[in-house]
Amino acid sequence: MNDVWRIFRKDGLEVLRDRRTLFVNLVLPVLLYPVLLMFMVQVLQLTQAAPSEPQRIAVIDGPSALHRLLKSPANAPGEQPKRAVSGAFSAPKPSSMVVTTLPPADSQRLQELVTAAGKEPLNRSPEALALLRKNRLVAVLVHAELPDGRHRLVVLQDDASNQVDEVQSRIVVAIEAWRRELLVEQLRVAGLPETTLSPVEAAVATLAPAAESVRTRIAGIIPLLLVLLAASGAFYPALDLIAGERERGTLETLLSLPVKRRDIFLGKLLVCCAGALVAVSLNLMSLAGSVAVLGAQLRGSAPGVDLSGMFAVGAGSLALCFIALLPLTVTLAAVGLAVTGLSHSAKEAANYISPLILVVLFAAMVAIIPGTKPTFALDLVPVTGVVLALKEALQSPTPPWLHLGLATLSSLALAAVVVSWSARLLDSERFRYPGLVRAGWGRFRRWGAAPVAPGGMEVIGVYAIAVMGMTMGAGLLAGQNIVTIVAAPLLLFILLPALAHAWLGGYRPETFNLVNPGWRGWTAGVLLIPVGIGISLLVGGLQSLLVPKEIMEQGGDQVMEAVKGIRAQGGAVFGTALLLLCIAILPGICEEFLCRGTLLAGLRKSLGVVGAALISAFLFAALHLSPWRFAPQFALGIMLAVVVWRTRSVFPAMVIHAGHNGALVIAELYANTSEAPKLWWIAAYAAIALSWAVAAWRLTARRA
Repeated sequence: MNDVWRIFRKDGLEVLRDRRTLFVNLVLPVLLYPVLLMFMVQVLQLTQAAPSEPQRIAVIDGPSALHRLLKSPANAPGEQPKRAVSGAFSAPKPSSMVVTTLPPADSQRLQELVTAAGKEPLNRSPEALALLRKNRLVAVLVHAELPDGRHRLVVLQDDASNQVDEVQSRIVVAIEAWRRELLVEQLRVAGLPETTLSPVEAAVATLAPAAESVRTRIAGIIPLLLVLLAASGAFYPALDLIAGERERGTLETLLSLPVKRRDIFLGKLLVCCAGALVAVSLNLMSLAGSVAVLGAQLRGSAPGVDLSGMFAVGAGSLALCFIALLPLTVTLAAVGLAVTGLSHSAKEAANYISPLILVVLFAAMVAIIPGTKPTFALDLVPVTGVVLALKEALQSPTPPWLHLGLATLSSLALAAVVVSWSARLLDSERFRYPGLVRAGWGRFRRWGAAPVAPGGMEVIGVYAIAVMGMTMGAGLLAGQNIVTIVAAPLLLFILLPALAHAWLGGYRPETFNLVNPGWRGWTAGVLLIPVGIGISLLVGGLQSLLVPKEIMEQGGDQVMEAVKGIRAQGGAVFGTALLLLCIAILPGICEEFLCRGTLLAGLRKSLGVVGAALISAFLFAALHLSPWRFAPQFALGIMLAVVVWRTRSVFPAMVIHAGHNGALVIAELYANTSEAPKLWWIAAYAAIALSWAVAAWRLTARRA
């Protein structure tokens, strides 16, 4: 830690000496918020004071009452009488609407077009549109009296006009007022009071403070802003700490010191993270102060509107934002250091930073889409899961602890992989001297020794391709039979990417533990099947105490529907065999090849044995995209990683995985009595004690 602290102080002082960069990245954005807000205020004042062009409409054969209501400013939606106000904003002037008269020929032609259309709407009529634009009209109301005494109004409007929205609102208000007048007159003739039209009197009371209400509505913007500030605050110091030092000729001197390369990287990483957190804090403080000033101005012009406490009411939520953003900030800083370190110069590194910010921007923009909410699947997506959880925390009076926790854990797992991978890059020749080593990858390598095993980020990329195929490719199989829907994704999106990566990378089978474990390994795999079953049942039972019952039943129903569909597809003779093939054997082979073959090998190179076991188990559980199966699959994944590590082969894990799935599905399918689940649990736990004692003894004899 002393070495890390020295590197942190040394690089931190270098960053602080760069006054231009500090001003552009920290001071200038802080100063821009009040300037931009005051500019917006001035623009609003000018636009409100500018005279607006009157809205022109026409009425054909309309009654005088409708003419009167259309011309009345009091019927304009949302308009209030003029009043003198002080402050930043002035009251908007009532917009005027002119009801004009059409030439007889044009009026007659529009009536003919409406009559010819009958009850069908007169949509996309070029002739009617030409007549409206010829007379500079936004809309025309065509009135006709029906034989039963009712009135029919057809509104023809120019949807391309910039005044159509306001005109449409005013026409709707006028028509509703006219309808009410007619109803009141009919009630008067019938001797009934006007209150007959309003049998229910409703009143709406707004209870939340105005500041809290506004904060809830802009909840999607705040996480997006925080993520972008964290990204820019982390990327630009990284640009100077690696690529800048390489150009200045000080990187080689730093690497020659008697300090671990990992500590050098961690010191630089702390500088980037500190820069990101300072940028986020300063920008939030400036934004909060600017909003407070704007809220004070609004109090004078809009009574009852006070935005000065908008950030104060969300202090706890903002604290959650910082906690959830910490692992994401570490990830972004590590990626920035790694990417800039692989570039020749600071100019090339800056070119790499721009696409990274664009990727972060698009991943975070989901927060501003109306109606987006966090889900257990999206919680696992980097950046997206965090911003959606933060958006929900800002909108909901009760923080979504489960989504926040899962998104934070996902970010922590990604940060661990990225930081470990980036720290080890300092030991590679390519990272220190990127201009010297450009040998290609895998089968495309032209010269130089190929790496024995893939790196952590490389296998994470393979996993990302698999997840993308599982989520996006499922729609391509819609309408197929249930066997194709279950089996095809396993083969196409799980097994095929892992096989293609192994072949294109030129890796040997031993790299992914694709070796024969011998009769001992095969026997251990069979004996450990009850252990895997017991672990899943135990964790699933504990999970049922925490997870809502509705989620558990929904997940179980989906699986059982697939199981019953596969059995029905195979018929009475081959139904069970087809079920075991799709639910047990194929998942055991495909998922183990990806998770305990590709992922475990690459993560072990970057994180070591323990980190690789935990992260591969986490990604294995996330692959199922099911919250109710996450915890049992995570525990099972840790066990399978230990088995692969002990036996030095992935095949025993395939046996355990297939046996685990097959036994649980068959038991659930055929256990029809109320006592069956209890007996199954007792038998499973009894088998654990016997099989673990036998299999664990054999496994410890062959430590990898």
